[in-house]
Amino acid sequence: MFHRIRIALSILLFPLMFVITASTAGASVVSQSAGTAHTVGTTVAATQPVLRLGSHGSAVKTLQQRLAALHYFDVNTADGVFGQNTYHAVIAFQKVQGLTRDGVAGPATWAKLAKPYLPAPRYRLATASLEVNLAKQVLYYVRNGTIQRVIDASTGSGAWYYSQGRWARAITPTGRFHIYWRYSGGWQPGPLGSMYRPNYFYGGYAVHGMTSVPAYPASHGCVRMTVSTMDRMWSSLWVGMSVAVYSS
Repeated sequence: MFHRIRIALSILLFPLMFVITASTAGASVVSQSAGTAHTVGTTVAATQPVLRLGSHGSAVKTLQQRLAALHYFDVNTADGVFGQNTYHAVIAFQKVQGLTRDGVAGPATWAKLAKPYLPAPRYRLATASLEVNLAKQVLYYVRNGTIQRVIDASTGSGAWYYSQGRWARAITPTGRFHIYWRYSGGWQPGPLGSMYRPNYFYGGYAVHGMTSVPAYPASHGCVRMTVSTMDRMWSSLWVGMSVAVYSS
């Protein structure tokens, strides 16, 4: 309970904290009483640097901490280095907010970080579950009725492909499923390529790690996440876990 209250307060107070930080660097101060949501978002965007892969420093650490408070950055420590984990967290945030999916924390992304849209799970179950939002290309890890992690994902591309003597279309099935088998041995070879620690939820369809997780649908129908994300998620997944896949 207290943990959720602290998270809620950090989300609500973040814009004000950003404005105060900006003022100490020489930016004009926007008072809490006079500042509107638009003014706060504009001020944040104007005072924060553009960050991308390879950036480092205190601004990156601030970005990571904000993404962590919103459940996009699931690494234990904000290290101030804009690497692949931060990149995919930014992509996931941009997907949910309806921004350009470029992985760059520019003015539009900073403004949304100050006043973001907060997604909610479609299903609230007694146990933890996964939800795959095909429209936004993200995976939600849901626990205690709230989204605990928002993960950058890539699902079926919709393209036709030929495998094992037949044509098939790369579509991720929609519906409500359960994980029925897991492969814990690392990379599992298959007819369409190897998958990292796959969690099968419907036939040959699985949630799995992959070296390539672009910002658009690109798989043969499985739900991809990065290899490092799968390693962090592995202990939170189990046989029998609910998986809901929906398109909107």
